This record gives sequence, C-alpha cells and structure tokens, in this order.
Amino acid sequence: MATASVSSLGVGSNLDLSSILTKLMTAESEPLTALQSKITATNTKLSAFGTLKAKLATLQDTASKLKSSLNLNAMGASSSDSTIAKATTAFNAAAGTYTIKVDQLASAQKSFSNALASNATFTSGTLNFDFNGTVKSVELTGQTSYSLNDVRSAINAAGIGVTATVVSGDAGARLVLTSTQPGASGAFTLSATNGTGDTGSLDLSDLAAFDTTTSGLARSTAQDATFSIDGIAASSSSNTVTGKITGVTLNLQAQGTTTLTVAVDNSAVTKAVQSFVDAYNAVINLVKTNSTYDSTTKTAGAFNADSSVTSLRSQLSQVRSTVPTELTDAAYKTLASLGVSINQDGTMSLASDTLSTALSSSASDVVKTLNAYGTAFSNKLTNILGTGGLIENRVNGLNTTLKSQNNNVTALQNRLALVEKRYRAQFTALDRLMSQMQTTSTYLTQQLAQYTKSTS
Repeated sequence: MATASVSSLGVGSNLDLSSILTKLMTAESEPLTALQSKITATNTKLSAFGTLKAKLATLQDTASKLKSSLNLNAMGASSSDSTIAKATTAFNAAAGTYTIKVDQLASAQKSFSNALASNATFTSGTLNFDFNGTVKSVELTGQTSYSLNDVRSAINAAGIGVTATVVSGDAGARLVLTSTQPGASGAFTLSATNGTGDTGSLDLSDLAAFDTTTSGLARSTAQDATFSIDGIAASSSSNTVTGKITGVTLNLQAQGTTTLTVAVDNSAVTKAVQSFVDAYNAVINLVKTNSTYDSTTKTAGAFNADSSVTSLRSQLSQVRSTVPTELTDAAYKTLASLGVSINQDGTMSLASDTLSTALSSSASDVVKTLNAYGTAFSNKLTNILGTGGLIENRVNGLNTTLKSQNNNVTALQNRLALVEKRYRAQFTALDRLMSQMQTTSTYLTQQLAQYTKSTS
C-alpha cells in the first residue's frame, strides 16, 4: 500500500488546517500585540516629553529675559527735533524733560597731502605722528623706495590711531589721513625723517606737508562736541554722550536746540511679561491636553498619571506662589500685584492695565519684582531641564523601557516562530496520518466489496 504525500496543510485530511493554524497563531500572538501597543504608547510618551522639553526651554528663555533689567527697560526718550539730538534710555533713567542745545559736534581730524603724481616714489625714513605731545612713529625701512600705496599700507599696519587711504583725482593722487579717535584728543601733526642714498623721487617730508589751501577738500579738525543740558555746559570727545544724564545716552546730530522727554514706556515690560505668560500657558496647556483619560475608549493621554509631570506642575506652581526673599520689603511682592493672575485651570492671565498702573507708580519697583521672579523661574527650569533633572531622568527611563520592550518583541517573535513551526509539524503529521487512514479505509472497502461479490 502506497503512502500518500502531503503538499499543503489539509490536503490529506480534507480539514481547513491553514485556517486553524492562523487562528491559533493569532491567539499565540496576543502578548506580542499587547507589547507592540505598549511600545507605541512609550514612543508617544517620548514624543510628548520632547515637545514638553521644548516648551519648557521657551519658558526658561522668557524667564531669563525677565530677570535682566536690561531687557526690562521701562523708560523711553523722545526728542522734539531728532535731527539735532536723539537719545536712548536704560532701565535706571529718571523721568524728566531736558533742553539740549548743541553748539558744536565732535569730529575727527582728516588731513590731505598735496597732490602728487600717481607713480611717485619716496625715500626710506620715518613718519612721526605727534598726538598732543605723544609721538608715534611709522618706520619705512628695508626698501630703497616706497610708493604711495606702500606708505598707506605701512601706516595702517602700524595701528597708531590713524588710518590712511590714497585717493586719485584729476590733479593727482593724495594721501588722506584720518584719526581713529574723535575729539581734540585725536588731533595730530606729522613730520618726517628722511633716509639717505635711496632711489625714491621724493622725500617722505613731501608727505608731511598737509594741503591747507586747496578749496573743496573735505578737511576736518579734531574737536570735542560742546553742548548744554538745561543751560549746564558740557563737552564730549564723541557725539555719543553718556554719563551726563543718568540712564540716558545722547546722540548729537547737528547744531541747534531740542527738547528731550524721558518718560515711562510700558511696551517693553508688557511685551516681556506677556511672552512669559504665553510660554507658561503653553506648558500648562500641553500638560492638560496629554493628561486626559477617555473612559469610552479606555485611552489615556501620554502624561496621564505620570508622576514626573505631576511633580513638574507642583514645582512651577510653587515658584509662582512663593515670594522671593529679596522681595520681603518690596513694594510689589507678588506677580498678582503686577496684574499676573492665575486662572482656575492653572494658566496665567495678564491684566495690562494693572501692570501699566504699577509702572507709572514706580517702574524701578516693578522691574525689581520681575527680576526676582524671572530669576526664580530661570533657576528652577535650569534644574528641571539640566543634567540629572526631572525631564532628563524621565526621558532616560522611557528610553530604557523602550529598549526592554523592543528586546521582548524580538524574544516573542522568536518564540512564535518556534510555536508556528511546531504546529505546522503536528498538522503535517496529522495530515499524513489521516491520509494513510483514508487510503487504508478505501483499500479495505474495496477488498470487502470483492469478497462479498465472490461469495454471493
């Protein structure tokens, strides 16, 4: 009796063994499916924490701006005629009105040599620049002759406080010398010590005689700016004047008189506080959105029941509600006193009119309070976001979990492959057995039929 061969599951037994195997493997794969769902959830958590970290970094940036008085300049300055003088203010500027009278602008010395042939050459030697009794020299040695461009390069390379250029016109080329120091302290005279035995067509002394007669040259003399503030005479070597009015930098533009008004400017402070409030709310709203639980679908948000997120909210709330020690005797001790209130859902709101009133009352006190809270939030967020901080530890923990889950997936997949192999072997054996039994049954039926026929 020949044994039937089995080419695919169920052929020998006429049973749907392939379907049975599929259902068995589906049941066996339930732990893998559950684990893959956990991996998806872990990746979702990692993504959510990545977004949270970015929003916390933005909050830290806005807090850092609050802690710096330079970023909270609550004062502004306006000029009745900005073509005469303009001004900028620092946070410590005092409100007031000032009459600015500009008599003379500061200028740097600019001198021109006589017109020379563009191909003129000079003997070696030394150029001596005398700055109000202090002599600085430029050595021109090592060559038998020097062109105008050679002289220019030597002066610029010396770094003595004078820049040199060569300008060519119809009358010839000129060496133009300009002091880098504006004001009377930058004034200089020039003399030369000529070398001997060189091949230059001119001596260096030919450059030291400035052209003082040719009209139209843009000469300028070294002079200080002279001006008055409310009739008080003052001077400056620069047209950018500091230290004359506390917290105010004057930018003198031209001769004349203008009125400068220094007053409270709420915009800079309000913008900084609103940016902080918006960044804080972005963190809180992200946490709220990801902390929900849908009882219908039994689906939890990425932050639902996460102790790290709960701790984060608690820490931020504590900083917000704790009065910094430096504000013990301050006029404004809380953010609420500046118009920053807390809503029922944990977000912040800014009442700009309250902040504006506080600024009008005492801008310096407002800045002091904002500096303190900005410092407190910035320091806390540095700890939260830093190495070994709450966010890093949670992300590291999730990454460890994810690695373990992926390892378990590999192990389960290997196990399922063995299970399926075992089932296939068992079903194949069953198929063969059933095929053999059917063949035997057919044979016996045939033999019985022939026996019955022969005995009838």
